[in-house]
Amino acid sequence: MRPQSASMVRPSTAGPVSLAPLASTWTTTSGLMGASIPRPATAGSSRPKWEVEEKQVLRFYSYFAETVYEGGSNDTRSGQRIRQCTILYYLQDGTVSVDEPKTANSGLPQGRFMKRMKQALIPADFSIGEEVTINYRKFMVVDADRKTREYFRNELGTALPPSLGIPDDGYSDLRASRGIPKKSRPQSARMKGEFYNKDLLVLTFKCAYQDDKLYGERRDYLMYYYVLNDTVEIKEVAAQGRHNFPNLLRRQKLPKDSFYVPNGIGGAMESGKDVQKDDDDVQYVTWKDLVCGSSLNIYGRKVLLVSCDNTTIEWFAKQGIVQKPLKLSVEETEGPAGPKVPAYNGYGSEDDLYAMGASLEPKIIDRKLEDFARFMRAKGKVLRFLAKLVGVSGQDQDREFVINYFLATDQVSVYEPPIRNSGIVGGLFLGKGRYKKFIRANGIDGEVETPVGGGRGGRGGALSRWIKPTDFFLHANVTFEMPSTGSKLFTLNVKGYDDYTKKIMESDKDEFPQSSTDLDVVRLSEKFTATKLPIRTIFAEADRFGKRQLTVEEFKNCIKAIEKEATESGTTKIYDLPEDELTQMCIDFGVETEEGFMVNYDDLVDLMVLAAPRTAREYERDRQGTFAFSVEERMLKVMRTHFDNAGTAKLRSSFREKDSEGSGFINSESYKSVLRKHKFHVIMTERAADALRMQYDTNADGTLDYNSMCDAIHPGDFDKYVDAYIGPKTYGEKPKIGGPKNPLASTVKTAGEGLTTEEYLKKMNDTNFSFSGDLKKQLVRAFNSFSSCFARHNRKKQLRKHMTAFDIYHLGTVTKAQFLSAIDDVTAEFFIDFDERDRDLIADYLFANDEIKLDYEKLLDAICSRDVKKAEALRNESMESHVDIDKQFLVVDEQRARDFGGTLNLFAAK
Repeated sequence: MRPQSASMVRPSTAGPVSLAPLASTWTTTSGLMGASIPRPATAGSSRPKWEVEEKQVLRFYSYFAETVYEGGSNDTRSGQRIRQCTILYYLQDGTVSVDEPKTANSGLPQGRFMKRMKQALIPADFSIGEEVTINYRKFMVVDADRKTREYFRNELGTALPPSLGIPDDGYSDLRASRGIPKKSRPQSARMKGEFYNKDLLVLTFKCAYQDDKLYGERRDYLMYYYVLNDTVEIKEVAAQGRHNFPNLLRRQKLPKDSFYVPNGIGGAMESGKDVQKDDDDVQYVTWKDLVCGSSLNIYGRKVLLVSCDNTTIEWFAKQGIVQKPLKLSVEETEGPAGPKVPAYNGYGSEDDLYAMGASLEPKIIDRKLEDFARFMRAKGKVLRFLAKLVGVSGQDQDREFVINYFLATDQVSVYEPPIRNSGIVGGLFLGKGRYKKFIRANGIDGEVETPVGGGRGGRGGALSRWIKPTDFFLHANVTFEMPSTGSKLFTLNVKGYDDYTKKIMESDKDEFPQSSTDLDVVRLSEKFTATKLPIRTIFAEADRFGKRQLTVEEFKNCIKAIEKEATESGTTKIYDLPEDELTQMCIDFGVETEEGFMVNYDDLVDLMVLAAPRTAREYERDRQGTFAFSVEERMLKVMRTHFDNAGTAKLRSSFREKDSEGSGFINSESYKSVLRKHKFHVIMTERAADALRMQYDTNADGTLDYNSMCDAIHPGDFDKYVDAYIGPKTYGEKPKIGGPKNPLASTVKTAGEGLTTEEYLKKMNDTNFSFSGDLKKQLVRAFNSFSSCFARHNRKKQLRKHMTAFDIYHLGTVTKAQFLSAIDDVTAEFFIDFDERDRDLIADYLFANDEIKLDYEKLLDAICSRDVKKAEALRNESMESHVDIDKQFLVVDEQRARDFGGTLNLFAAK
């Protein structure tokens, strides 16, 4: 029930109630329509009690004594601990909550001691110096805050007593005595403000390490040097086939030439002794010690600094140091080669083979998604062509075949209709599957002796490719090739097709281009590539004025002359272009000029290069990743992708549109806009684009000679093109990579220019192993290696046993050969990785010759104790005590010389 105000009295129901006294408490407005409802005014200046006490909270400070059963208190007699609490009493609803302030290092779960809940308590129950019971726990109230005291004085009319003290249980003093004093931070030796003057840059270096021990492997690392505080962090580059270990060295200061690993297991040897230098005497690696081509000691592991990023090069240049990354060979500059993919065996597709050979889990490549969309679009469509055999005689000339081309999967099957009374059984002539079109290069057949094909053992045509639906046009000769073996099957001549096939060929623009010029370009490129004709050179010779244009008559004569030469070679059997298609080609590549209608033959040659069939060896090198590609070659790959997808990729035309004056040169802005238009920005950076432009800046004025660059991207001389990519022409010959004679690799370095990373690492390891000829350091390293391999009790015992087997006279000595034999036997028995160079160094130093014998107990003691001076003393002692047996028979007979005066010579000449 809501509390009532003390000034209000409930009216009696015995008699009528007068409303006159209340009339003055109501404020009314005019009695007009729409006036607001009258509201009662506040009766007097007082408010309801519930409104006054709504947000008031009484706060009392108290404590309670907790019994300690385990003797945790310093007061062992009472066994109690005093815990301070704050009691909150909410006047709104009479609820109570208890909080315990948190004390540092108390070990108690302090904070909210009791959540807010209803208790049978009123404010008058709380008084200073008296106990109050809450949930069967007694709290001694010792104090209250100022507002609580005012409430008691004003509302309840009583004043609270003064505050009391809280008894001390001794626990706070005990905790204070056991506290850890905070160390004062020493004043930094650096100048004030030096930290803020430091550079926040992180220098990045590419490093490599080669373990020169048996079965050692190469590791690649990335080193980050923080200029701010001279710390170094080295991370390992993830490699396939090896578990990725993130850090070789966590971020810390790196001591120079230190073999002692701080906080490591055992620690390595330094100068023959276990030494840990004081921090004041240690010299740490700084940015001045980081130079490309040098080595860095990472606690005994020599790491080669191969290269650094451009930001690091620029920062060092500002410091006056020129960073020169190591000059690597072509194989290294193009990145590590991918996993080796086996040769195609005919099952599935080449894309499936690559996806399975690249990783254990085959991935779906983008082309598979495109093939699936094409499959859904062409599902159930089968093209049928009528064909006859080519190059046969007799009754085989009358045999007819039906070629079924399954458009969804690019598979082909050949069916032979039965002919009655012919003696030839009809039926399935060629099983359903994917086949290649056999295309041979002029004068080269893919056989075992000349492995240039894509089949097993290099068999097959050098330019063979997968059969496409556009290959089956009227009067076309299609030679089938088995993909797995490269065997040439048969040749069919297309004689016709059914109405359904004609309808699809006329309606499906994705599979069958409607322009005859596009088909003619593909057929001409196939013919001219197979015959290896220098097309661009032939057109350039016909261009008498060097304007890169020919008249219609000159263009037709040039095409006919090239076709005649290709036909006479007999390499391919593709019909010559009819006159109407030649005229249409002139219209497509022609332009109206002041001198009349001219044909841009460069555009035709560029498209023929894009449509040219690629060699089998080029496909294989793309899969294996063993070919070094220049910028122009990568641009050609992008252009071929555009040509396959869109049917056109006219780079030269785009440049010509920007050249309004027709000078053959464009500025840098136009050049970059054309690159973005043809999506070259995905394969090159802006810096690479500027370098390419400077390469073809023939006028040295910042412009681009786009004709020269397009000629380099589209090599139109197919004789050089085929020879560059044909691969090995004899069995066992290795394919050549790059070279100045390759028209597609004019800017690629030769393979002999620069060493590989493995060669640099081997050279560095050999230098570090020899310590620049310091014999003492070599012996220290060799003794350390020997003791780590043979100092164990069981191995040392077995080594002594093998030496004792050679000591048949129990002299306790061994020769050099016996010492080496014992080491080899124990090494093989326990599978010890002991470097043979250290073994030979120890044997050659301690045994001056093969006849010297050493006490093997002293020998093992000197080596395993890693004491070079003791080993040197043992060597000198053995050399002094050794007597050469051959010199024992050369003692001078001085007595005989005295008897005869040294004049007797029986063998003197008479």
